[in-house]
Amino acid sequence: MREFDHNGLLLAEYQGKLFEKSCDLNCSTAIFLRRFLHSELLNSLDTNNPSLLSLDVNEGIAAITEQFGDTDYGKIKYSKSSLFWIGYLYRYISYTREVSTRFVMELFAYNQLNDVYYSFHTQDPEWCIRSLLDINQLDDDIFDNNLRLKKIMKEKGEY
Repeated sequence: MREFDHNGLLLAEYQGKLFEKSCDLNCSTAIFLRRFLHSELLNSLDTNNPSLLSLDVNEGIAAITEQFGDTDYGKIKYSKSSLFWIGYLYRYISYTREVSTRFVMELFAYNQLNDVYYSFHTQDPEWCIRSLLDINQLDDDIFDNNLRLKKIMKEKGEY
């Protein structure tokens, strides 16, 4: 597990602001998040190196819009505060657990995070992660990149 340092904070705040800014787009939250999940910007963010990004939210939104085009598909948008928290938490988990955002979004769906927003958003991110793991009947081992290998070795008696 990586310590949440200044770089992590910069990236988490950037991603939170990016998600929050998505409210200004014509599309729904679900459409924005699907596009974000498949964007080149996410690939850059997942390097977890802020020096590789401009960290300008307007440029980030423009990059996603340029990559996928503009659309007015979908109507349901989450609140700006919820979106900021969701974006921040996704990056916090990705940064500290050293896993891809895609993996984190598969574990904790954005609609689940929106559902728990009001009770979770004032809590410490580590508390939120523990609670989300508990809700989803998972444990911290899920973030271990070598877990599958360890299970195979254990089954064969080599571990």
